[in-house]
Amino acid sequence: MVFIFFVQGEGRGHLTQAVSLKEKLLARGHKIETVVIGTKDINDLPSFFKEAFLNIPLVCINSPKFSKDKKQQGIDLKSSFFSFIKNLPRYRQEIKKIGALVAKIKPDALINFYEPLAGMYWRKNKNIPLFCLGHQYFFEHPSFPTKSLTFLQKKALYFYNHLSAPIGANKIALSFTKETDCKTKKIFVVPPLIREAILKARPQDKNFILTYLLNHGYLLEIIDWCKDNPAKTVRCFCDKKNFIYPNLPVNLEINYLSGEKFINSLTDCSALAASGGFETIIEASYLGKPILMVPTKNHFEQKGNAGDAQRAELAISNKYFDLSLLNKEKTHSFSGRPAFKEWVDNYSNKIIEIIEGKIIF
Repeated sequence: MVFIFFVQGEGRGHLTQAVSLKEKLLARGHKIETVVIGTKDINDLPSFFKEAFLNIPLVCINSPKFSKDKKQQGIDLKSSFFSFIKNLPRYRQEIKKIGALVAKIKPDALINFYEPLAGMYWRKNKNIPLFCLGHQYFFEHPSFPTKSLTFLQKKALYFYNHLSAPIGANKIALSFTKETDCKTKKIFVVPPLIREAILKARPQDKNFILTYLLNHGYLLEIIDWCKDNPAKTVRCFCDKKNFIYPNLPVNLEINYLSGEKFINSLTDCSALAASGGFETIIEASYLGKPILMVPTKNHFEQKGNAGDAQRAELAISNKYFDLSLLNKEKTHSFSGRPAFKEWVDNYSNKIIEIIEGKIIF
């Protein structure tokens, strides 16, 4: 089968999922003809993604994005909404670009990693199957802890889900735990997609805490904690290049996000403290690391991720980066790791069987 990938470019989660599924599809003899990414410039993509798709054309499109607040920590919802409305004419042009690409390639199916413009295109072009992947679709499943989100947050999330996966699309929900498929909502439930590099890694404990920040505004919290805890070593990855800060603590190392170095750090760390992104959490869980999640402010997806990770007993959550909460004695907070690893190891091919049409409703 021939596929076109559509990938939301914000953060690293959807990019990493695309890399993982690419590995599985190519191993089965399928072909990915093109990858369409919601980002302005290919240079904004992390190196691990560009290297993974080195021989596959990458097409960038201007896609809806969340606007950051002034502190570069959370999301400015008002600014994000008005930006979406302002750029609607541009998005229509990008949808036409998608249409021309699909007409040229004539793929057997489209695979969407939560890119809204892919869903908006498919809404009027349903002559080709659309498979939509993301943990966000699990938020509509009966097993999701709905109390982790407010009523308005759930409505906003369902709206965004509908943008990326219109009625009739196949929704593939990545889940921390093994759950039954939801036929009434056309939701398949599968284990998270984990890269081969993580599956083959041999975790160690080299006595440092790893932190990953979606927004670099949280760096000041990490710096303050390191100053107060000079005996603890912290290695941080974030979205900020060439970060300059006077009198940076000697026990803190700051890196711009890169593929191989981050995987090595995740394999070797004692524990992980991260924003509420899904992908980093599932990789750390598979490697057996204690996890602290600090959802980005006003980011209801990350808030939902944190609530679900606590339900699965894979992580603890907090409003601030208090790394002291990662005390190894709190093992009861992470008791879901064995069941999670079994779920991933024993059901990893389910997603391929869905895409190949071997599992249907």
